[in-house]
Amino acid sequence: MPSFQGHIYVVTDQIPNWLNVSMPQSQLRVISTQEIMDNRYLPTFNSHAIEANLHKIPHLKEFYLYFNDDYILGSPVFIEDFFIDGRCPVIYGDDRLTANTNLTLNIHKKAMLNTNALLNGLLSKANARTNDSDRRFLPHAPHPLRKSIVEQVWVSKFADTQREQSSHRFRDMNDVHPTYFVSRFLIEQSNACVEQRRMKSGCPLDGQDFCNQVLTNNYSKVTEYFDGLRLRSRMPKFLSINDRTTTNYTYQDIIHWEFQRFLKEMFPQKSKFESKDCTI
Repeated sequence: MPSFQGHIYVVTDQIPNWLNVSMPQSQLRVISTQEIMDNRYLPTFNSHAIEANLHKIPHLKEFYLYFNDDYILGSPVFIEDFFIDGRCPVIYGDDRLTANTNLTLNIHKKAMLNTNALLNGLLSKANARTNDSDRRFLPHAPHPLRKSIVEQVWVSKFADTQREQSSHRFRDMNDVHPTYFVSRFLIEQSNACVEQRRMKSGCPLDGQDFCNQVLTNNYSKVTEYFDGLRLRSRMPKFLSINDRTTTNYTYQDIIHWEFQRFLKEMFPQKSKFESKDCTI
């Protein structure tokens, strides 16, 4: 992002050995869960609980971006990809409706359905701007957020839900989906400006800015995927690569090697946040 002048907050309790956090006045700061969550809820292994507390990051600005840890910026991006006119969040939804009962019910989908139930309780309000028929899955994507809206959800309106969710040390079928919740609240209930955009599931053809891919126990599919990316005229702006290989899979090590090779091709130069002696 050419004009980026902000800070990067990495929320984790496990600092990888290649990450250089010793730089004075660095743009990057590691935030432990102890800094944003009540100690009685720790340790936690629930991403839903952590997401519901991200607004407590010290010095977090009003406008910020939230990325999952499997996300890569593959091509140059600009502020308009995230905030229209520098202030209106762009909400990226995919082509699946959360109301589609044919989709497999897993914790991820159940959290969105639980969120819909809370949102439905607000639809009778006079300021509701939509109904529940067009609620789309929130994929792994850049999530532009406004701190004041997040606080309105978790502090002013749903503090009990936030506390209950924070107490779940592992993902729970009673969880709500925090980022989806805030995004839908922004669209349906707030008076703030917002723009909705669609992204396709999977990895569309060359020219698309989104590519969400899952690495599975299929070596030929994995190599086909990486080779397809190499043939593109340019990398997609937003690239999510999620590893779902299993430890007993024969080709797991080779798949991980292919992934590392691809990353080294994409980013041949070390980031200033990587340790100089890093060999990954």
